[in-house]
Amino acid sequence: MSKAKTEPKPVAEKSKAREVLFVELEYVAVNGRQIMFDILKQVMKGKDIEVTPALFARYGLTPRPGKAIQAMIGASGRNLTTGDQLTEQAENLLVKAFADKAVLNKDIPALIKAAQERNIQVVALSAWPEAAAKELMKKTGLDGLGVDLVAMDSVDPIFPRADHWLRILKQRGQETIPLIAIVGSRAACKGALTAGATCIALPDAYTAFEDFTGAKVVLESLGSFSTKELLDLVSRQ
Repeated sequence: MSKAKTEPKPVAEKSKAREVLFVELEYVAVNGRQIMFDILKQVMKGKDIEVTPALFARYGLTPRPGKAIQAMIGASGRNLTTGDQLTEQAENLLVKAFADKAVLNKDIPALIKAAQERNIQVVALSAWPEAAAKELMKKTGLDGLGVDLVAMDSVDPIFPRADHWLRILKQRGQETIPLIAIVGSRAACKGALTAGATCIALPDAYTAFEDFTGAKVVLESLGSFSTKELLDLVSRQ
């Protein structure tokens, strides 16, 4: 006897979701921080600037490479005028590297599924242009998991700040819906907290030393808790 087809559960509509869970696309959902380090190391080597883990942790934790490159040039004490060219080179290499080398955090799919079952809308947040972010969503399979995308194309040195969060929620008509944010850096955590979010901090090798005061929980991995335990901890509904 053939079994009846099981239809996939529809994703909660923005207006009907009881909460919204944002995940930093490049720096939480995938291993983008390591990719950024490798590319900046490659690009700056051509200018005889060695990008060490310590230098990167101090100047390189920007969502896009431009501000990091300018800061590293400034720290070197050299009067280089090629910052814009290096930025363009790094951006092109990063987009290609994201497409070729990005790996989805293995605990993300289960968390997405558990959130959606609770009527929590899951959104990937990117500072990159929409075309690059969509390609990364497709490459990692996030586009097939019912995850929405917000791509801001922002070159701000700190992203997302509180005003970014507030603007995003207003544009989505979700200002009154509780916000949960999974972030990988102190700056992103501070911005989310200022916007009223409940924060899950997931530091990487370059942000593990940072102060995540105010986060509901700081995790070594999303698998440190079961999805039920984690959502019970951060959900306000």
